[in-house]
Amino acid sequence: MAKNGKRLGFLPGWRKGTYIILIFNLIMLAWIISGASSASGDATNCGSLSQADCNAAAGIGTGIAIMLLIPLWAMGDIILGVIWLVTNGKKGRDCPVCGTTVKKGVLVCQSCGHDFRTAAVAPGPAPA
Repeated sequence: MAKNGKRLGFLPGWRKGTYIILIFNLIMLAWIISGASSASGDATNCGSLSQADCNAAAGIGTGIAIMLLIPLWAMGDIILGVIWLVTNGKKGRDCPVCGTTVKKGVLVCQSCGHDFRTAAVAPGPAPA
């Protein structure tokens, strides 16, 4: 977003929370890919283990780490998704006549002249 409130030409007009969720998912994906790629090659500092046993242990450790990251990723997405839903960016209501968004507190639609006060006190159907 630009400083004057207008969006930059190369960015879609998404809410800030959408960008946060996208960045979080990219970071988690990069973290898992880099963790999985670190398991390739021969392990070092094996102590008394043979190289084959040391490589197997390193592979198991990498698998455990990735399996712990996946629930962390899911929980982060759920938390960010709930925050995104709760902080809806809509700042008004839709006019029932023309459909334009009218700011909260405005009593008359500026596009079509619909008066929200009369619509709120309009009588219902006559009792039978």
